[in-house]
Amino acid sequence: MLSKRSQIGLISLTTLAATAAIWLFADDQSYYGPAQAALLRIGLVMGAVWIGFPQISKLPVWLATIGIVSVLAILLFKKAAIVLIPLLILIWLLRPRPSKKRTSTSRESSSSNR
Repeated sequence: MLSKRSQIGLISLTTLAATAAIWLFADDQSYYGPAQAALLRIGLVMGAVWIGFPQISKLPVWLATIGIVSVLAILLFKKAAIVLIPLLILIWLLRPRPSKKRTSTSRESSSSNR
């Protein structure tokens, strides 16, 4: 069974190969233009997701949900960007961060330096 990242990469390669096949084998007066454009965009986006998958998989669900809903709201209502972009920046700055705990080795080395 392929990993999720491998599946995403395979989808990207398949859609980009289909785009190339349409470009090579369809005539200039083809009705496949919109399909070719859609396959190209899907392939490029899935390729970007494939590259960033390790970081995307660590993203909290609540932050991803807020981001997707905000992008959709901005696409539907252009003036929503005036409110949503500063709000997203504020949420990003105020988000909970994992605590940085000191390890026992760092405590020992700092006490031995004194």
